[in-house]
Amino acid sequence: MGTVRSLSLSARITLDLHSLNNEGTEGNQQQTRMVHIIDQKGQRAVVNAVSGDMFKHILVGHLVPLLEEANQPLSEPARRLDPDRITADAEFLQLAENHDGSNADLLTEVLTRCSLTDLAGALFVDAALPRKSCIEFGWVVGLPTDGNGAPLTTTEQYFHVKYAAERGGAAGEETTVGKQPIFHRPASSGIYALICNLDLYRIGLNDITQQYVIDAPGRQARARALVHSLVATLLKPAGAQRNTQNPHIVACEGVVAVSSTSLPAPTVSPLHDNYRDQIERAAAVLNGIKANGIAVLSFDTLADGVKVLAGVAADLQVPGA
Repeated sequence: MGTVRSLSLSARITLDLHSLNNEGTEGNQQQTRMVHIIDQKGQRAVVNAVSGDMFKHILVGHLVPLLEEANQPLSEPARRLDPDRITADAEFLQLAENHDGSNADLLTEVLTRCSLTDLAGALFVDAALPRKSCIEFGWVVGLPTDGNGAPLTTTEQYFHVKYAAERGGAAGEETTVGKQPIFHRPASSGIYALICNLDLYRIGLNDITQQYVIDAPGRQARARALVHSLVATLLKPAGAQRNTQNPHIVACEGVVAVSSTSLPAPTVSPLHDNYRDQIERAAAVLNGIKANGIAVLSFDTLADGVKVLAGVAADLQVPGA
């Protein structure tokens, strides 16, 4: 595989009966997320979707133990999945308060003390010091219709009753209200478009000095853990309501593109039927600019997709290694 500077994943994944992301609850009825999109025919459509925030949260949940296993440093808030990561760490806050050097030096402390902040980013408000994430997810959005106009993504509400061992008395006595409440929860099924970019070249890179402050073995271990966490995210999208609505993953197809140059690994939304062909053609153009800079690896099943990503992780070299 050689040097990999960036990686993109464009995929269609079929999920049945999930409730991975919801807007909130009105009364006893939970509302799923619906978004407006423009489809490949230029028509507006309203479809179910899971936010990129949720999928990044899922990935980070898989990434933390992988970084621990790779012996990479983690701040205590990052270890317990605090979204503020190192900026919520008391020891780091004390160091920052006493810091009289440059923001570049403080950013080096961030990258060397917490590998998760290096990869997933954070904003240290007190010093107006951002660490941009090396991971980017788009909304995971349902395809609206097939070529005949039939819906490819649907959401229905289902009636549930909370189980209570003590069900109260008969009519006229103590009611079951409060003990055995009823509620409605959505279940969505459909084919979803997923896009993700991993900027592996930015791992361990101080954004201010543009110098690597993590050695090559450390950056390679973090890069490998990051790709493995993407594999785990496909296999186990650990969003909301999984305790009773673990998604049925029926199918997965797509393209992994990797770039060894400063040109980005191409991404085309799987909302378009010809996304795989467009990625291939875009890669051919980019390879005409810089020879052999882009590799495109297609897959037709979830198992094949996992195999492709695992192969990239096994062989990749980070820049400067």
